Amino acid sequence: MKIDAQLDYQKILAGKDQPVNLVVKFTAARREDPRKTDMAFCVVLDRSASMDGVPIEKAKEAAQMVVRNLRANDYFGMVAFDSHAQTVIPLQRITRHQQVHDRIESISANAGTNLMGGWMLGRDELKKSPAGIPRRTLLLSDGETNIGILEPDQIKQIVTGALELDGIRTSCLGLGPSYNEDLMSMISAATGGNFHNANSAESLAAIFKEELDGLQQISAQNVRVRIQKLDFCDEFQPLTGYPFSVLPDRRVEYSIGDLVSEEEKILVLQLDVLALPLLPDNTPVASLEGETLLKLEVLYDEFGEKGIASIQQEQMVRVLATQKADEVKVNEAVIPWVAIQKAGKALEKATQEVDQNNAAKAKQTLRIVMEELAAYRQEGKVTQAIGMLQQFLEKLKGREWNRKEVKKMTASLKMTGRIELPPSLKLPLKKKTTSTGGPNLT
Repeated sequence: MKIDAQLDYQKILAGKDQPVNLVVKFTAARREDPRKTDMAFCVVLDRSASMDGVPIEKAKEAAQMVVRNLRANDYFGMVAFDSHAQTVIPLQRITRHQQVHDRIESISANAGTNLMGGWMLGRDELKKSPAGIPRRTLLLSDGETNIGILEPDQIKQIVTGALELDGIRTSCLGLGPSYNEDLMSMISAATGGNFHNANSAESLAAIFKEELDGLQQISAQNVRVRIQKLDFCDEFQPLTGYPFSVLPDRRVEYSIGDLVSEEEKILVLQLDVLALPLLPDNTPVASLEGETLLKLEVLYDEFGEKGIASIQQEQMVRVLATQKADEVKVNEAVIPWVAIQKAGKALEKATQEVDQNNAAKAKQTLRIVMEELAAYRQEGKVTQAIGMLQQFLEKLKGREWNRKEVKKMTASLKMTGRIELPPSLKLPLKKKTTSTGGPNLT
């Protein structure tokens, strides 16, 4: 996997506190051959009353599609839930497909919705699979829950814990005319899974091409970035929405997840840089390489012909100081990435402010970020991001607020693959490699 990092300004004025933005891009290696590693899948199917009719039929169709696409050595289990959760098919290698088909078809809707009860029973089934193989929950639901664990923060803590302790990722398929997008997209994002709208007629085939074929082509697994603040970084905050945790040594670890063959993902951070010193002769105080901001450590397991290699890569992020304003130049390569993520973050914040009946504050949030993007003086590279913010702002001015529409705009901005890709970044990282014959998760 190629990992490149770059600042939006590689040289900044000395003597003043100021922000810069860091883009780290991950590009998975190409994999020609299908995966050789077993997988474990558990379908968690919502059979509550709100799923009656088309939604539950679509959910059963999706479950059947998973079974049809299993490989001989894959593990499969299934849980159904209403007010209670039930193991419909214990985790196993499937040899009698017709029996599984009939069991899925027999599921019918009942009252009550204990979503987390179903998810946790599915988690427990996946934990029966051999240690080290990739594990995936597929949650098929409208996301409405009224029994058991209901608080989003508690739900997030539980699903994130399963990712950290047992390597269980959850992809969610939203079913029904008014599924709970907030809850299901949160579960997916927190565990490195995917969120899909499964209502359109042609969507299931495309979804399972991504979920099943993609899993068969995993190139890098369990990618994590550990970040340590150094001398001249006061604080940093993410603009991308990856789940994170604070390690005992105070470093912050972001979970990027798995990457399939040639897939690209990015991490964007905003750094608050302390005033950089210069000597009277306009030379840096510390080093010609620049002042240290962050230390990055990237860990992942890479799939190759000889098995799986455990990889660790490290890099220091530095910025140069100058007293000459004309030497401060924007790094055009990373601006599209920074712009799209700044806009996404602004839309999320403005959405919350409108929900709190504070449209004036939401307008101010949008205008501030539009001014920040315009300051890059890179009109063509920020057009999409500013245009989306302007569209939202006009709707607020005209009192045409539609929360679902704005959420779709936000999702579009947060999708890293929806803009023209910038040129490849070129800061190589030092690599340490340990080869093994099988998964070696750290």
